[in-house]
Amino acid sequence: MSDAIENDAIESGAVVLGLVRAMLAGSQLTADESRYMLRRTAECLRDALNVGELRGERLKAAGCD
Repeated sequence: MSDAIENDAIESGAVVLGLVRAMLAGSQLTADESRYMLRRTAECLRDALNVGELRGERLKAAGCD
């Protein structure tokens, strides 16, 4: 189950990154677009950090320091 959650977080981050790159390469962003982009990017970063932290905890519990 944790692998599926990790995969979802990684996939979501990749999709958001693609959208953010496209938005930044395009025309001027509105304030609402910028806020949305930052909010989604922050959510994906939070999820990626959680994945890393939880994976580290699992590795320590398995004795893989």
